Amino acid sequence: MNIADYIEDIYRRQAEEFLACDAFQQLESGEAPREAYDQFIGNIFRTHQNSPQFLAFLFSVAPPSAQDRVAHNLLEEMGIEEEGGESHPQLLTQLIEGAGLAHQVSDLEEAARQAMREVICEPLLFGSLREVGFAAMAEVFSFEHMLAHTSTRIATMLRRHRGLDDDALVWFSHHSEVDIVHAQEALLTLAETAEYYDFDFDEARDVADLTLRENVFIKRYFDPRALAEARHLS
Repeated sequence: MNIADYIEDIYRRQAEEFLACDAFQQLESGEAPREAYDQFIGNIFRTHQNSPQFLAFLFSVAPPSAQDRVAHNLLEEMGIEEEGGESHPQLLTQLIEGAGLAHQVSDLEEAARQAMREVICEPLLFGSLREVGFAAMAEVFSFEHMLAHTSTRIATMLRRHRGLDDDALVWFSHHSEVDIVHAQEALLTLAETAEYYDFDFDEARDVADLTLRENVFIKRYFDPRALAEARHLS
């Protein structure tokens, strides 16, 4: 097994755990109260509002063979890959407003900024920028992989049980199953990064294991209780 296959296996397993966890199952079944849907939407906003900044960092550490690929993703996130395009942060604001939560935008934007500050200011787990960059790729690309396979399912749930229309759900359509090619390209970028910076398999595996030691999707999209329950079940 190569490192890309190893990390993809983690992504698949964590996506399955996310979709099977009680918090998501309640949303999908329609049993959750309205505030649970609103919190879920807000957590998606907070998690992905700074995606252009994270991709810009990945571009700075990507090996030459992957730079065009990462740059393309960054330009898409910024909405300048096509004429008249909207940035993904703008589409997330459209999601919030479409859910009738426009009054929360300022607070959610500040929460996203605070989350970014915490990431930048917290002590590093690794001893070199090469490890930090690989770890960042492992987490950022995990969401690209998961959303490519599940965004349509999530959007269907929000349309059915929260009453969101297609305009509000455009962010999900941008990450739908048609984006599976991007998810596979992300795995290629991970493999090329490991090779370029001379990671052996064991070292790259250890960085991935530490970075993805908790289910990142449950951790980012739900409250700590859902993550604790997932730990208990695993």
